[in-house]
Amino acid sequence: MKNLIYIFCIIIVLFKTGNVLSNSNLFSVNNIEIGSKKIKNKENLVNRAFKKGFNELTDRLLLKEDFKKISTTNLDQIKKLISHYQIISPNFKEDNQNFNVNIYFDKEKIHNFFYENNILYSDVLDVEVMLFPLLENNKQFFFYTKNYFYDNWNKNESEGAIQYVLPVETLENIRQIEMNKENILKLDLVNFFKEYENENKVFAIIQLDGDTAKVFLNSIISGKKLNKNLLVKREGKKKEIFYNHIINEIKNTLKDMIKSQNLIDVRTPSFLNVKLRLEKNNNLFEFEKRLINIDLVENYFIQKLNKDYVLIKIKYHGKISKIMSKLNTQKIKLKKADGEWQINLN
Repeated sequence: MKNLIYIFCIIIVLFKTGNVLSNSNLFSVNNIEIGSKKIKNKENLVNRAFKKGFNELTDRLLLKEDFKKISTTNLDQIKKLISHYQIISPNFKEDNQNFNVNIYFDKEKIHNFFYENNILYSDVLDVEVMLFPLLENNKQFFFYTKNYFYDNWNKNESEGAIQYVLPVETLENIRQIEMNKENILKLDLVNFFKEYENENKVFAIIQLDGDTAKVFLNSIISGKKLNKNLLVKREGKKKEIFYNHIINEIKNTLKDMIKSQNLIDVRTPSFLNVKLRLEKNNNLFEFEKRLINIDLVENYFIQKLNKDYVLIKIKYHGKISKIMSKLNTQKIKLKKADGEWQINLN
């Protein structure tokens, strides 16, 4: 009887033309805070939250130039992109100091919006970056001690989608810097960060020269070697404000560098044909349950089904290496065997 019920459920799935997957947190913006002290109208507060949420979402997903391109999007257009929202303040009261909202944008509508505006977006969420900021001042190097940038890099609010991790002090790293003082730009990043298994590594050299700072970024982003130079001017700022400005400029630059290596073109989706063996009765349902959590996946189609396996076509956005990584995070192992892609659930 159980097998009959299972087969019946599978048949229902089979005759769906496609299984559109729900949104996950890439297209949501949580805990948007709006000051309500001077605004007495709830609708106006929600509208402000919509605008702020849209700006936060697009700032997180888009390159700086594309973010500027759609920054003038009006409120009516923004509302059409929202799936639903949630007021998380206990109650709305006129004397509340703050008003908090979670906003969930519709993935398909966002995709269409980017498509119409000829914009690529980046799949950057919970990215970890190993970073070491080396300070050079008056021809002296400051590694850990008396290095404002090492001490204060994560002092301000979290970057949200990007988390920075600074390596702990080691004699080996000091030795490597000392050995490469004459040509610090050629320091071996892989060797310097060898204790950390992370695909994003940045060695930032910050040279202070009067009222300017020259910044050299020696980095490996998403496994690719990238270098970038910056010039940050003091412009009358106090010392601490100037130093924090340098940190922010480096973070903004790195954010765009990371996005550039994770761009997704909604105009050119890809398809992946996979075989899932039905070793357990709930394998297909468990597969769909996990697939829902992957934003890169738009939908999937059942192509063939028998008692041993199911052939599935997955429609996704981005590179094959990226989708493999995303599947792996959901404990879906993708491998090629006998000339075909096979998936196993761990």
